[in-house]
Parts: sequence; structure tokens; C-alpha cells
Amino acid sequence: MNEGRLTDLVVILGALSLGIGFILLLLMVTLLFRKTAEVERRVATPGKQLDEARSIWGNGPIGRWMRVMYVYAFVVFRHIPRIGPRIKSRMGDENEPLPLSLKLWIVVPFTVYAVLMFLFFFSGWYIGAFD
Repeated sequence: MNEGRLTDLVVILGALSLGIGFILLLLMVTLLFRKTAEVERRVATPGKQLDEARSIWGNGPIGRWMRVMYVYAFVVFRHIPRIGPRIKSRMGDENEPLPLSLKLWIVVPFTVYAVLMFLFFFSGWYIGAFD
């Protein structure tokens, strides 16, 4: 495979990752937000960051996106050794265990979005867009 063909494939990969990532972003703040709100309702205890984020950011598109990121951080980062318990105690409490299916509604779309955005920026770096 020559350099020109590889560059063309990387450009197509970057464009596809941006397009699919944008669609996924829109889905997370519209259709999939019901699941985020459900997790937030279950773990956001009064006086903690998840509860404050709901009142500070509101329910607009940017506020929903911020709330998705907060809930994702709570679900994923609380399992990190040493700092996980501090994150959990600061952000909220999981009084009743959340079902795995509900956690996956948060983790999978956001992780796929993050991977797609990494691919987009990596493809931009590869073709020299940041030089």
C-alpha cells in the first residue's frame, strides 16, 4: 500500500469518525438521555456533585452533555484504585446497586464516542492538519 492510498484511507476514517461521533453525540443528549437521567436520579444524593450539576447545568443541550459526562465519570472512575472512593464520595452514592444493563447504556455510547473522537484527531495528526 503506497503512502497516497494510506492517506486517503485515513482521511475517510477521520471523516467517518467525525460524522458518526456527531450523530452519537446527538443521540446521547436526546434519545439516550432518559437512561442517563435514570442513573442520575438513583445516584445523585443531595449536596453532592451530581445533584449540583443537575441544578447548575439544567436541561438544555449543553447541560445534558455535561450531565452525561458527570454520570459517565461517576460510573467509570469510581472503580479506579486509590482515587475511586474519593470520586464516589464526592459525586454521589449508589445506595441500591445499579443493574449492569443500565450502566451499559451510559458507558458504551460515551466510550464509543470517545474512541471515535480519538480516531478523528489521530487522523488529523497523521495527515498533518496540526502542523
